[in-house]
Amino acid sequence: MLWLLHGNLGSPADWKPVMDALRSNAIESRALNLWKYLECCPKSLPEMGRVLCSEIAAQDKHPHICGYSLGGRLAMHAVLAHPPLWKGAAFVSANPGLENEAEQAARRVADAEWAVKCLSAPWEDFLREWDTQGVFRGEEGRDRSLLKPWRRSISRAFIDWSVGAQADLAPSLKQSPVPQLWIAGERDSKFTALARRAAGNKAAIIPHAGHRIPLEAPEKLAECLQQLITATYE
Repeated sequence: MLWLLHGNLGSPADWKPVMDALRSNAIESRALNLWKYLECCPKSLPEMGRVLCSEIAAQDKHPHICGYSLGGRLAMHAVLAHPPLWKGAAFVSANPGLENEAEQAARRVADAEWAVKCLSAPWEDFLREWDTQGVFRGEEGRDRSLLKPWRRSISRAFIDWSVGAQADLAPSLKQSPVPQLWIAGERDSKFTALARRAAGNKAAIIPHAGHRIPLEAPEKLAECLQQLITATYE
């Protein structure tokens, strides 16, 4: 089974086109709703990694995991929390961490501001401002009205799961025995550079895609994931 983790301001539904493409090639997958994990209480990134390992191991003895953006960072923590569990991992448009404390501190401040806006601003205004960020430039938004009931958890995620609250995982991931696939969109220069820094020429760069690969290039993404799964079962 391939377990799928959505991005910030995302939902399991974002994966449906990818899941449909995978199913046509006899690969079963399941998308988790990450917001439910913050309903009761705060959870740090390392703690969430352990929770994912425990929950998935109870249902699947030989899992693969794939996370997009925020979900990619959570997938990294799961892979590092218990390497023997995982057959393979894919990180899509995902940041392994910031390299210095000043950057981390600045990001925590910025994400705290987003957390406040998430709770206090009109929902559509908040989404509109989120989508104007440079990383999403030229990409269409989507209907996220169904996420509004989860806004408290989403706000919490800006604090608990901020990349500013994350250690630089790149060195640990390089040492990990878990097979990894790093994926980025060709038009997303920042995350293309991060993927190549992590995986060199083995990084999968999807042509004509930007940051939101699961929505922009689901069939190409499914092809990459199928290759990872096939390679780790050979």
